[in-house]
Amino acid sequence: MNRDEIVELYYPRVRRLVKKLIVRMPEGYDEEDFVQVGMMGLLKALDNWDEKRSLSEFKSYANTKIKGAILDKLRSIDTVSRYSRDKLRKIHEAYKELMDSGRFNPTDEEVADRAGMDIGEFNELIFKQSNATILSIDEAIVDSDAILLETLEDKKAKSPLDILEEEELKELIKEALENLSEIELTVLSLYYYEDFTMKEIASVIGKTESRVSQIKTKALIKIRAYIQRRIEGERDS
Repeated sequence: MNRDEIVELYYPRVRRLVKKLIVRMPEGYDEEDFVQVGMMGLLKALDNWDEKRSLSEFKSYANTKIKGAILDKLRSIDTVSRYSRDKLRKIHEAYKELMDSGRFNPTDEEVADRAGMDIGEFNELIFKQSNATILSIDEAIVDSDAILLETLEDKKAKSPLDILEEEELKELIKEALENLSEIELTVLSLYYYEDFTMKEIASVIGKTESRVSQIKTKALIKIRAYIQRRIEGERDS
């Protein structure tokens, strides 16, 4: 396939990625703005690709570049305040503390109480988190499939991948997944493995799109909290 054919082929794929990655459009932007950003990522992938390699290999490489371009743009216009970031970290810490006491799947009210906020503020922060600060991406391989673990951005903290070997990280991810609720596992599976959009998942499980986003966000916070809790436990032992 020539360059123009690849661009034409990928345009609907890029549009679908935008729909999947961006839960809420930032103010002043629309879907087409991010489609164009994704297409720029595709063009960079084409410019850097060794044409001697197969088209199937290019697909994985191009998807990485497209996603990276879209998420970089989201990061550049992230409007979440420092106050909200501090509150989100308190939620993250609350999950870790509750896990320490044997509560892997606490209620939202329990997490909010531990974080020192009411349930309304908790829900608002989780909603903001849905695509505002889930921008630091760690990639791991689980059962030969790629799962993107989106983490709360913390410029002062090292990524789990900076601390753990890949095999160790895979095992911790598996352990965390085993402890998630059935609905959380369903949402993550449909999103990452079946490539469903939030809207499609909402239709399948009978929830609103914003509720699906909250479920996914909390599941990922719990996975990251579990990994960091294990890292800290090993470091202190």
